[in-house]
Amino acid sequence: MSGLEFAAPAAFALLLVAPLVALLARRRPAPLSVPSTAALEPLRPTRRLRLARALPALRVLAVALLVIALAGPRRGDARTIIPGEGIDIVLSLDLSSSMLQRFGDSNRLEVTKEVAREFVRSRQDDRVGIVVFQQDALPLAPPSADYAALDRMIADLESGILPDGTGIGVGLAAALSMLQESTAASRVVILITDGEHNAPSIGPREAAALAAALKVRVYTIGIVSNDPFQRSREIDEQLLRDIAADTGGRYFAATGPGELRQVYEEISSLERSRITRESFEAFDEYGPWFAAAAAGILAVDLLLRGTLLRRLPA
Repeated sequence: MSGLEFAAPAAFALLLVAPLVALLARRRPAPLSVPSTAALEPLRPTRRLRLARALPALRVLAVALLVIALAGPRRGDARTIIPGEGIDIVLSLDLSSSMLQRFGDSNRLEVTKEVAREFVRSRQDDRVGIVVFQQDALPLAPPSADYAALDRMIADLESGILPDGTGIGVGLAAALSMLQESTAASRVVILITDGEHNAPSIGPREAAALAAALKVRVYTIGIVSNDPFQRSREIDEQLLRDIAADTGGRYFAATGPGELRQVYEEISSLERSRITRESFEAFDEYGPWFAAAAAGILAVDLLLRGTLLRRLPA
């Protein structure tokens, strides 16, 4: 559960009315002139008189409770965040031979694996699945919270376990197949590639249309060269942008290991903020309880003034 909050805190300005209510409630008719009150001094106020003098406090309390009700006290219901069911993420990793090109101090595949392992190890309540692709796709692990096993699996990945090529469409489709039955609040595919789709399989745009129909967001990451000319020949960035845009995700270009780490961190932040907003859409509203209490107090006040304390000044 979240902390108590108020939907309309500006309503508390109405508390300035409470003292005015107290003054009006205590207003008395003009006193009568008598020669002397010495004979009345030994007399103690009766219970009825003392009760009548307390009536203004009831009205002030009722006004205060009504103001609190108008402010909308509520508590967010976060019970929708269940460990292991907050976000289901599938990493779809390109293992084609082009991923063996130099990238920083290592090659693209090794850096991709290293950063993906860091991403997995940093998860808490999310489940992560793994798909790898070249010309074909191979689902390795469905979404799981066994981060140690996922870490070992990513560490052992090598290029060449499938026929060479870049099947972006089939890599995305295999990831979607893993998420089709997921009931997680947020379902995400992170697809990483450094090339153009060139496999005789399902097309990337058809796979993106399927992702949109399933309401799965796809974040695409392009491992690209610093050389603009070489970059344009190696990878179809417009395709990756379109896949992300069609599914509500984003495209990121990484020219080095540092940028790739930043991309993963940004995706993690985007999804965490999204799931946090969604999980607090339901609230326990307390305003009606305060309003009911105020109505009850006013009813008691009116009842007392109309019966037991009818002839006594408050």
